[in-house]
Amino acid sequence: MFFYYAGTVIFWFFFILTMVVNFFISLVIWLLTRPFDPRGVVLHRFACFWSALYTWFNPFLTLEIEGREKLEKGHTYVICSNHRSIMDIVILYRLFFHYKWVSKKEIFRVPFLGWNMYLNRYVYLDRNKPSSQLKMLKDGERHLTRGSSLMIFPEGTRSRDGHSVGKFRDGAFLMARKAQCDVIPVTVTGTEDVFTKDIVFRRIYPMKITVLDPIPWDFGNSVKELGAETRRRVEEQVKKQEERDQ
Repeated sequence: MFFYYAGTVIFWFFFILTMVVNFFISLVIWLLTRPFDPRGVVLHRFACFWSALYTWFNPFLTLEIEGREKLEKGHTYVICSNHRSIMDIVILYRLFFHYKWVSKKEIFRVPFLGWNMYLNRYVYLDRNKPSSQLKMLKDGERHLTRGSSLMIFPEGTRSRDGHSVGKFRDGAFLMARKAQCDVIPVTVTGTEDVFTKDIVFRRIYPMKITVLDPIPWDFGNSVKELGAETRRRVEEQVKKQEERDQ
């Protein structure tokens, strides 16, 4: 166990140090690229690198990515993933694909990390304000029409048991229809046990991202049918992966 405790201490020291240093690097990138990079492509690319550091140099975390090629460069998507733990956010950056996060406003208040989200002009939702839902939809649609994909957890919160896929809300699919952007279902597995009980690593955690085939934005006859089909595919893939891992 000493190996895991020592590794945990080193990881959190590395995490705090890079959070501070990389935020100021992000700030410099934001200042330098703002005149010629209105979508923040370069800045988001650095955010992907920043987040990837926490899995690249962590011996307790392994990550497999399947289907990355389905995210075609030059295409704009609404990317919908299931949500198991805070690690989902960290590893989804490893797709190294340009998108804007759609996240609850509380995350934007986290020092350095949240400030970087503001710099990247990610989309926030304030659950305490009904009007924020409409603003989120408008901001998301604007990013899509300008060529930036969206990354969203349609469940709105983490899975209660870490395994089941919750109900998908309509917002992601409403934006996809309005902006006429296809939906990409994504599944994450293996993240549910990372930092769920405490902040200590206790074993090796194999994680996986699976990118599924895109679903046309005009699938079915309504927003709800598009959402239901996305959820069906995500839930089916999650079950398949968990059966393989048993």
